[in-house]
Amino acid sequence: MHETIQAQLQEILEDYAAEVKKTVNEAMDTVSKEGVQKLKSTSPKRNGKGKHYASGWAVKKARGSLGIDDVLIYNKTKPQLTHLLENGHVIANAHGTYGRMDGVKHIAPVEEWAAEELPAEIIRGLE
Repeated sequence: MHETIQAQLQEILEDYAAEVKKTVNEAMDTVSKEGVQKLKSTSPKRNGKGKHYASGWAVKKARGSLGIDDVLIYNKTKPQLTHLLENGHVIANAHGTYGRMDGVKHIAPVEEWAAEELPAEIIRGLE
């Protein structure tokens, strides 16, 4: 009798763990897709041309440990510009430097939003 209760309890816990993994993966997918859209809309754009940076945001997923996906939001077209555009940089020409370009904070606000939204999305999914 004791072993059947233990087996039933084990099955219940495994089912719950599978449901939690599924909910977490769905929440990460939802938040990452929305984060990409936010980055595309808030990223700096040149006047009339050069919109490749803003449109280059994408999500990369890989199977992580314990069955929970690893999710990375990155810029696939101009990854080298993310730090420069976020934090600013020195402007240089053939004769030396001639000023500084101020950064446009577009990644940090989305990162903060995602850090707050993901736990809330997981909780909503588990309710």
